[in-house]
Amino acid sequence: NHVVEEVSSLHILRYHRELLVSRVKSIQCILDNLLASGFLCVEDVEIVEHTTTKTNQVRKILELVQCKGEEACEYFIYILYKVCDAYIDLQPWLKEINYKPKDSVQAMKVVNTDPISRYCEKLRHEIGRDTCFIMSYGQREETMLEDLYTDTQMELFDDRNESLGFLESPVELLGEQGVFNPHAETIYVTGDAGMGKSILLQKLQNLWSKRELQTDIMFLFKFRCRMFSTFRDTDEISLRDLLFKYNCYPDQDPDNEVFNYIVRFPEKALFTFDGFDEIQEELTLMNVPEVVSPEERAHPLLLLINILCGKLLNGSQKVLTARTGTPVQSRVIRKKVVLRGFSPVHLKTYAHLHFKEQEHHNLVLVQLDASPHLSGLCSTPLFCWIVFKSFKHLYTMHDTFELPETCVTLTDIFLLLSEVFLSRLSLHPPGILKRSTRCSSETFKAGLKSFAAFAKLAFQGMERGHLIFNQEEITSCGLMEEDLLIGFLRPVSQYDACGSPATFEFLHKTLQSFLAAFYLVLDDQGPVSSLLKFFTECSRTRQTFCLPCASCISGSSAVRGKDPFKSKEHLQFANLFLCGLFWFCVCGNFCTFIQKSICKVRH
Repeated sequence: NHVVEEVSSLHILRYHRELLVSRVKSIQCILDNLLASGFLCVEDVEIVEHTTTKTNQVRKILELVQCKGEEACEYFIYILYKVCDAYIDLQPWLKEINYKPKDSVQAMKVVNTDPISRYCEKLRHEIGRDTCFIMSYGQREETMLEDLYTDTQMELFDDRNESLGFLESPVELLGEQGVFNPHAETIYVTGDAGMGKSILLQKLQNLWSKRELQTDIMFLFKFRCRMFSTFRDTDEISLRDLLFKYNCYPDQDPDNEVFNYIVRFPEKALFTFDGFDEIQEELTLMNVPEVVSPEERAHPLLLLINILCGKLLNGSQKVLTARTGTPVQSRVIRKKVVLRGFSPVHLKTYAHLHFKEQEHHNLVLVQLDASPHLSGLCSTPLFCWIVFKSFKHLYTMHDTFELPETCVTLTDIFLLLSEVFLSRLSLHPPGILKRSTRCSSETFKAGLKSFAAFAKLAFQGMERGHLIFNQEEITSCGLMEEDLLIGFLRPVSQYDACGSPATFEFLHKTLQSFLAAFYLVLDDQGPVSSLLKFFTECSRTRQTFCLPCASCISGSSAVRGKDPFKSKEHLQFANLFLCGLFWFCVCGNFCTFIQKSICKVRH
C-alpha cells in the first residue's frame, strides 16, 4: 500500500491509459472543471471537442493533462473520485489503486456538471415541486402535503395471503420487510376505493425528492395509469420519450448519456404506476409481442406492461397500486401491501391536522364518538376528508360542527360533499349567511342546473369508459367555465402532449359513480329499464387479464376495448348509490328539489 501511495498521478495516468480510455464515458464534467481550474484553456477544450470519437477525446484529454504536470493529473483523478455517479465504472479501479486524495487537491473545487447528475437533481426538483401540495380532492385548494398527510394502516401479506404484520411508515415501503419473492421487482399496493393509495405514492415520491427515502435510487419516474388510455390506438413511442416526455427531459445531453445510463443501470431507477385497475381491462389476451429492446418504438401500453414484467429495464424497482381484486400474478410481485385505512390513533391525528383549535378538534371527536357509523366511514381517508370538509363548511356557513343525525351512509356523505361544492355557486359572502338556518334543498335547487350537467358528464363517461374529459365533452353537457371551479372536476392538462385544450377528470372515481347514479335518477327522458343497465353489466362474467400474460393489445390496432363498462367496482358503486338515492326518494328527501313525478316514475 505504501508503494502505491507514493506513485505519482502522472505515472498512474500513463500506466492505466487504455483502461481510462475505455471506461470514461462522459467528458463534459472533466472539461468543465479542468477549464474552470485553469489547467486547460478554451483552445484546449475546443481541440478536444473537435476530436472525432469519444475514445479519441479521452486520449486527447489525457495527453493535455499529462503535459500540464503532476498537479493537473492529480486533479483529473480527483474529478473521477468526486463525481462518482458519472464515473461509476471507475470506482472499482480507484479502490484497486487505493486512491486517497491529498489535502491539497481536496481544497480544490469540483463542480458536478455531468448530464446524469444534473438530471438527477432536476428530477428531484420537479418531483418535489409536483408533490409538495395535495391537490387530490379539490381544484381550488392547495394544502401542503406535510400539513395534512397522515399514515394509514399498511398491512403486509405473503403469496398465500397470510398477514406478515404492518409497516410503520412509507419509508419502509421499499425495504426488505415482507418480501416473499426476492426475484421479483414490483411492490404491489392495493386497497379499497378511497384508502389513500395515490396519496401514499405522493408521499413516497416527496420523500425521495428530499433524499429522505432510505434508498440509492437515482431516478424516479411517476405515472398515472389512466394516462395510457388517452393514447390513440395507432400511437407509438420510444421508451426514452415515455420516460422523459411525461416526467422531464435532461438538459445539455447531446450524447444521450442519461438514457444510456438508465439502460445500463436499471437498478438505479424506480417507477411508480398509480391505478392499474383503471386500465386493467383494456388489456386483451391475443397476439401481443414482447418489447425487449429499449430502442424499439411501441404503443405506450405495451411499454408499460413490459416494464412491469421486467422485459424492459430489468432490475428496476416498481411500485404498482390498484383497487382490491385487481388480478396481478404473484410471480411479478416482490411484496404485497394492503391499505386498511385509518386506525383510531391515525384518525385523531388526522382530525388534529384539520382542526388546529383545540375546541373545534374536541367538538369533532365528540361527533365521531357519538356516531359509530360515521366513525366507521371516517376510517376510509377519502370519506374522512369529505366529512371533515363538511364540518368546516357547516362551521363557516352556520357556526356549527354538528352534522345531521342521518348522515351516516355513503350516499349521505357524497350528497353532503355535493352540497359543499354547490354552495360555492352562491354569490353571497359567507358572513351574511353565517348562523342562518342550513337548508340543503335550497342549495341543491340553486345549483341543480350545474349539478345535473356534472351528473350527465359522469354518466356519459361511464358509458364510454372515460375517466378524462376534453373541453368539447364538458361544454356539450352544459357546463360553463365558472362551473369547473367549484370542485367536482380538476384539470389534468399534463396528459395532453399535443397542445390540445385542457382536459379534466372527476376528483375521484367514486364521485363519478355517485354522479352517474344521480343522473339516472334525474333523467326523466330515458326508459325505466335503463336503471337496470349497470346491474345487468355487473352480473356478466368476464375474462380478466393477469400480469404478466404475454398479451395486452389485441391483434388489431385497437388497444382500448369496445365494452363501455369496464370496471365492475365502478358500476357496483353506481348501483350502491342508486339504491341509496332511491331510498331518499322513498323518504321524500328529494321531493323538495326534484319533481315528485320523476322520483315516482324512476322508483
